[in-house]
Amino acid sequence: MNVALIALPCLGMLPVPPLTLAYIATLLEQRRHIVRIYDLALDPGTALNTAFQPLRSFRPQVLVVAGEEPEMLSAAVHALHEDQHHHVLPVQMSRSGLDVNQICTGTIRWIDQQHGNEKAEPPEEPETIRAIDDLPFPARHLLSLESYELRAVGGELQTTVLIAGTDISGGGRIALRSPTQIVAELHSVSHEFGLRHYLFPDVSITSNRVWLVELLTRMGDAHLNIRWEANADADQLDTSMSVQMAHAGCEAITLHLRAANVFESASVRSRVRHAVTTARNQGVFVRAHVRLEPPYESVPHLVDVAATFNLDDVRFDVVGDGTQVRELALQMYGAGRDRQRFISRFGPALGTLIWRLSGPRSE
Repeated sequence: MNVALIALPCLGMLPVPPLTLAYIATLLEQRRHIVRIYDLALDPGTALNTAFQPLRSFRPQVLVVAGEEPEMLSAAVHALHEDQHHHVLPVQMSRSGLDVNQICTGTIRWIDQQHGNEKAEPPEEPETIRAIDDLPFPARHLLSLESYELRAVGGELQTTVLIAGTDISGGGRIALRSPTQIVAELHSVSHEFGLRHYLFPDVSITSNRVWLVELLTRMGDAHLNIRWEANADADQLDTSMSVQMAHAGCEAITLHLRAANVFESASVRSRVRHAVTTARNQGVFVRAHVRLEPPYESVPHLVDVAATFNLDDVRFDVVGDGTQVRELALQMYGAGRDRQRFISRFGPALGTLIWRLSGPRSE
């Protein structure tokens, strides 16, 4: 049976490979279905009727259309029905991949039911996929990996590897993937596709130190010759951990900071500075996503403090429609970084004076 898996764009998000659909594709290929993945995020400006034209040559018997925006998902299903596609499953799905096990279970069960309706005997009921460790490696050969704009810090092509999933037992708890499986997938992808740069998304890699130590040890022992980046908690990035992460191929980390919580505590600020310094001393690129929340009167002070952390890159996330606040924060941060460079070189008094004098010439 021909099965089409369609990923809709996520508004305002950088398109990343829809690995959840790639996992579904693997399970379907194991059942000897013919599968195609169509990722509309690669050309988000195309009208739905135009984007669905390639389906006419593939002629799928069933379609799965997945997206995060309910309105877009409803419009896509309507367009498919108008184009005489009658077996369409809408799946509300983000690109995070954390709920991959639940989505795979429900989707495979639905597709098997459609397949059973075409045959005298329905297919065997699929087992419930309880965790990401129960899944085979995703079918990356069905994704145009080179078409995505994911890039490592040096500009090289990068792709994602899931390291966690939602625990099906409930409560929304996140279960980390087996380090053995992660290393095996990294080895497989680097060997098959020649990719050397990876992103571990969605969760903090430092959330479980025992798990992380095992992962880093296995990555080091495997001699994969790859580089990777991940989210991390500043509190967990001591010197020994930074050294071990760099030895295992870490090239970049992202710290997620809430401005109001971080910058009002001297001890927290000290820990963030230490984490940034130790990571950068190991050659690891450090960026931060700083969350700004109302009231915004304190933004100048918070941004000024952020400029002292010596980050390689920073992004300000503003609650609500805060475009002007975000742009102002970036301008103030740039000025603060310039001032901090002079202070680091010449001291607080002379550095500030030189920065003020040099300001008009730099504008």
